[in-house]
Amino acid sequence: YRVYGKIWYDEKDGVFGRRGPLLRLIYSTNIGTIPDEVAVKVFTLDGRWVGSIEEEFLERLSPGDVFILGGKPYEFRYAIGLRAYVTPKEGVKPTVPSWFSEMLPLSFDLGEAIGKFRDEMFKLVESEPKSKIIRYLMEEYKCDKKAASSIYTYFASMLSFLKMLGVDVRPNNKVILIEDYVDIDGKQNIIFHCVFGRRVNDALSRAYAYALMRMLGVNVAVTVGDTGFILTLPKKMLHDISTLLEAVKSSNLRKLLREAVKYTEMVRRRFRHCATRALMILRNYKGREVKVSRQIFNAQLLMDVVEDIENFPVLEETYREVLEDLMDVKTAEQVLREVEMGLRRFYVMPTYDLPSPFAHGLVLQGLSDVVLMDDRRALLQHLYDQVMERIQKTGSAAIS
Repeated sequence: YRVYGKIWYDEKDGVFGRRGPLLRLIYSTNIGTIPDEVAVKVFTLDGRWVGSIEEEFLERLSPGDVFILGGKPYEFRYAIGLRAYVTPKEGVKPTVPSWFSEMLPLSFDLGEAIGKFRDEMFKLVESEPKSKIIRYLMEEYKCDKKAASSIYTYFASMLSFLKMLGVDVRPNNKVILIEDYVDIDGKQNIIFHCVFGRRVNDALSRAYAYALMRMLGVNVAVTVGDTGFILTLPKKMLHDISTLLEAVKSSNLRKLLREAVKYTEMVRRRFRHCATRALMILRNYKGREVKVSRQIFNAQLLMDVVEDIENFPVLEETYREVLEDLMDVKTAEQVLREVEMGLRRFYVMPTYDLPSPFAHGLVLQGLSDVVLMDDRRALLQHLYDQVMERIQKTGSAAIS
């Protein structure tokens, strides 16, 4: 059995060896774990150059995703080698948030601590006067009065919002609050408040989005952050959230995720990385560097072949890397198991036409590419003012 004509293997005796004098050179010039990364050129379908994006950003795109490049929205169609093809989508909001590149995600443990802090703060706001809470924050967390006052206002406004809707639970490390927010365009936004960090939330959001897609047969836009995620459905297509929650369990999460990412650029690109580390694809041959575009082409050919081979090690490592390194499927499974055991719980809020104060950051994250910084501040203030005006009208204010 020969691999690249450089290795022989005797199945009868169970031994293998090298063929030719250059094997050691080829091996020593191709080992390494850092993949070659390059910029991907973006073109419209008629061949007009639009710009360039990072290969790692391309990994996150699926056909139909809308992203911003050069201040304009484009819909991703497909990629060939180091070229991505798009169609202009004037006036369409992006479905892919701005690229965070090397920004480190929040760790799950820190997210749990934030959840406990939320629980503590809600109890304080409901039982203690504002002045006492501000003093406590300044002493306990070493922050100035302005920061302490902002923290108090943030929690008090959220508490008022929950009271206005008749919600008697508070989002914390044990309660995953789910908002059913229908925006001005008639789109249903299912907002999960779960401070688990971006890697865990990425896994959960993709699984729920894929389950929704299978139920409804439509694309679902996803916005992911450290403090939660949003699933956005097309206009006038509302869905019962309880059936969605039943569709994703700890037992089928990994399977759903694998199906969700199967045909994505993320898996294709990661397969190249894994195949390169496994020496299935050479980066250097006899002293000549193999271009990345050629590596990508070779990887695609190989992947088309090995997909039909059950449990092929390099492909299995690709999925493991995507699900466990890029995402955190193990912790996501743990979260769902704890929900099933009653250690955590979901709580679905009544449908409403305004997002809660805790959701404003996630809502703005989905608009960050089409709204200028000054406009984002104005939009955030506008959202807050709308919420507070509605709260004042209903007499549900918790702010003293």
